[in-house]
Amino acid sequence: MNPPSSHTALVVDDELPIRALLLKALEGCGFRCAEAANGEEARTAFQSTPFDVVVTDLLMPKSHGHSLCVHLCEKQQHPIIVVLTAFRNEKIQRDLKARGVDLVVHKPVNYIKFAEQVRDLVDQKLETNTPTAPHPETSSDDPLADVGFSFPKASAQHVTGLLLRSPERAELLSQAITESSTSCFSATSSEELCRLLDRQRIDLLIVENELGGFLSGLEIVERLNQQLIRPKIILLTKDPGKVSEKASDIGVEQVLDLNIQEDDLVRYTRTVLANQSEQDAFIPALARCLVKDFGEIPPLPQLVVKLAGYLSMPINDIPIDELANDISSDSRAATDLLNYTNMGLSVFNQTTSVRQAVNLNGPKKTIMHVLAAATMRVRSQVLTEWNESHRQWYQKRSVITAAAAATFAEHFENIPRDTAFILGLVQDIGCLVLSKKYGKRYDLIVKRFREVGRLQLHQLELETFKIHHGHVSAALMLKWQLPQSLIRPVVVHHDAEQAETLSQVDRSYLRVIQLGEMLADSTEVNHSFRNHMLTNKASYYDELTVEQRNKTFVEAIQYAKSLCQVFNFPSPDPAELTKILTDTMAHAGQELEKVS
Repeated sequence: MNPPSSHTALVVDDELPIRALLLKALEGCGFRCAEAANGEEARTAFQSTPFDVVVTDLLMPKSHGHSLCVHLCEKQQHPIIVVLTAFRNEKIQRDLKARGVDLVVHKPVNYIKFAEQVRDLVDQKLETNTPTAPHPETSSDDPLADVGFSFPKASAQHVTGLLLRSPERAELLSQAITESSTSCFSATSSEELCRLLDRQRIDLLIVENELGGFLSGLEIVERLNQQLIRPKIILLTKDPGKVSEKASDIGVEQVLDLNIQEDDLVRYTRTVLANQSEQDAFIPALARCLVKDFGEIPPLPQLVVKLAGYLSMPINDIPIDELANDISSDSRAATDLLNYTNMGLSVFNQTTSVRQAVNLNGPKKTIMHVLAAATMRVRSQVLTEWNESHRQWYQKRSVITAAAAATFAEHFENIPRDTAFILGLVQDIGCLVLSKKYGKRYDLIVKRFREVGRLQLHQLELETFKIHHGHVSAALMLKWQLPQSLIRPVVVHHDAEQAETLSQVDRSYLRVIQLGEMLADSTEVNHSFRNHMLTNKASYYDELTVEQRNKTFVEAIQYAKSLCQVFNFPSPDPAELTKILTDTMAHAGQELEKVS
């Protein structure tokens, strides 16, 4: 019995006679068919018509079948995919199956029997209603299989990944690299590497360029970049001179001869890792995928990206003249900096010189202000489409978090307040992405959080989407090419186990943004649970007197209130804040200063 005519098939092959034979055979089995001559045409056809099954060749001009399969498998609800090819390669076949291709058949075939095989496959899939998963081997009893991400085990080690043609060479190199401060894993194919990197972090990837499959090492690195996975790269190739320029353009750290001695390769590896004093943040795959193709939030200006790169440099190494010239070339950035610099100066002392403003603020404070202004501008573009109530909630919450984090950084942790302000400002920008992506579903989460004091926003997000706003914020920061020193505290600020691997400085920033966020949440709903959470976090600073902590909290609230007035955001209510601080900080029985 043929399947009903509602089943649709797309036939993709560059040879017209083969397409004609396939169309005739499939239509004889009850399919309604369309055709495409290459992967590019197939993508266009699939955008307008989501077919039940796609039958594709591999070797085609313009856009080959492998890239089409990868593209289709990345879709949340992708079609049944059947590859019909004369290209025989076990490694490619394993690659396709691992990515989610349902069936691989080699030419030549009996087209009528092939069509019947496809029909049976469709019947089986649709009858059992089995979703096509890109990695079927993960659908076992693994308790993490239903979870959108899995953090790697907390570790202070650097992690090196290997993707080499020779398993023997990979094994020897892995043994040579592995030591107390470095762990190593090896992948046998690009799809296995992608699966591993969806579940664990990586600092360095050693990859051969000539892997013998569809993708070269450089193409794999480019794909990782697109997926927002950007470790240091050592590329091994037969002709370093030929690929060095392209390798440099996509951020490859070292291009080495394929036949380099293992001892020399180990030395290069340790040199690269030694220059990377801190680990790169692990960002869950779901968050990276959400942000990767998300165009609703505009990118930061190139000037801001360049300036952010200076943040990882020692302050004396930052080129002051170049910094001032770069800001002067951007009228908006220059205006922002001058307005900020002159805000606290009398009319007679105000400056119109960007160079002088940089000198007055210092290079890192200058960069932080330009970055903060650009971030506020990006947020304002997105917030226009959020309903008024949620927009006011987000603006007030964000400013209170940033102002409190900056104040706590200065008085509690003795770390730069400007960096803490930026972290407080961007740590929840992922809320905007989640709202844009999920619409009313996310609005309902925000509404529940704002009404029920015992609820926590990140937990509601995790229960619903398997990721929280910190993950998405970190992925967006990575897309914006902000430094890892800013990304690390943001991605883990709701993940206690991962926080254990942070450096002391990163932990200091983590504490102040957590405390700032808890204060902001308490101002939304003055509930005993939220006040208790705030008290517990503030207890880390028990060595300070109640008077010292009271003074710092009051200063944080006053700073937040002034910022709300500057930006015309809803200001926190002084009476409510005084009650919150009394409930939170007055455990020693002393009366707190009233917030005005």
